[in-house]
Amino acid sequence: MKKYSIHYLLLLSLLCFSGCGGRKKPSDLPPLYPVKITVIQDGNPLEEATVSLITEGVRFTTAGITDKNGVATIKTDIDWSGAPAGTYKVCISKVVMPPEAPTDASLSYEERRAQAGVRSGQTKSLVNSRFLRPHTTPLSIEVTTSGATETFDVGAAVDDLWEQVTGGSSSR
Repeated sequence: MKKYSIHYLLLLSLLCFSGCGGRKKPSDLPPLYPVKITVIQDGNPLEEATVSLITEGVRFTTAGITDKNGVATIKTDIDWSGAPAGTYKVCISKVVMPPEAPTDASLSYEERRAQAGVRSGQTKSLVNSRFLRPHTTPLSIEVTTSGATETFDVGAAVDDLWEQVTGGSSSR
């Protein structure tokens, strides 16, 4: 009985904190401007890549996921479209499960990893590692009060992180 009581208490707390109308926009959130970033790899749109805008001194996250056309519509703190004006480093990543991983949609991500015998951190990055971190990415974007639209080409698909994790063995 205690087990259920704790779960109900946690659920009730979560509902109370989240409210019925969703999350309230923070009062210190600066004005946001529309940002669309297209990511190209091997001459084609890169679908399901994570695009993050990084700048110093900002406590809000700005990111998006590319669609089938390689276009990411950037949101701030997940809920609000756009990004504050400023200059950002652009980090792009696309991480996938190893090819031998099960693809049963009824399994959770963790269950598929466990079924495939995948250790924590053993995933395959399709984007060159230089694009993953703000201190190594050559990409940047200026968001103005008019917003920003940019296309970035991340070159050929690579196995950088996969090779580091597996000691150089690749299944490509």
